[in-house]
Amino acid sequence: QDQTTIIYAKNDEDKFVELTKLHGEENRVWVDMENMSEWMPKAFVAIEDSRFYDHKGVDWKRTIGSLVNMFIPIYSSRQGGSTITQQLVKNLTGDNSQKPSRKVREIMRARYLESKYSKEVIVECYLNTIAMGHGMYGVEVASNFYFDKNVKDLTIAECACLASITKGPSYYSPDDNPDRNKKRREEVLFQNTPYVSSVEFLKRLLA
Repeated sequence: QDQTTIIYAKNDEDKFVELTKLHGEENRVWVDMENMSEWMPKAFVAIEDSRFYDHKGVDWKRTIGSLVNMFIPIYSSRQGGSTITQQLVKNLTGDNSQKPSRKVREIMRARYLESKYSKEVIVECYLNTIAMGHGMYGVEVASNFYFDKNVKDLTIAECACLASITKGPSYYSPDDNPDRNKKRREEVLFQNTPYVSSVEFLKRLLA
């Protein structure tokens, strides 16, 4: 995938400093998991795929529920059936076909990824390829743009803010639609999952 080029130059103290960044339509800077805030993957798992660490690429409960909801409106809003692994497949392949065959391909590819790579590798790749609005992809450039910070320095609330964008990068953009982002951010912070509870989020948020 396209990566942003960073140009460095030496300053008066003979130290290298960032001079500028060059990118095309996609602005993306890869960052390893160990250089992210510990709350970044937790925030995304909480709101995007709460059973991420339990399934093998496909959450069949969500998939079937999403299919049923197309014909019988069980949920008040349209529920997505894609897991983080499936979303990563879509990000990597660019396969946006609306045909049922695309979903079948996505499921097969997701299960293949899960058989070859660890959950940690998959979520790291996901966090570096997800669309974050304004032509940005990945949490590092989004962190730079929205908070003027590296992703490793983000607070819990800031991680929740970025996790809120992915449902609709324009609709939930914190700069263009702060009220929508705030409401979605609160949903992230109050999610209860097997791996991070709202209590854990709030304790650290209020500490």
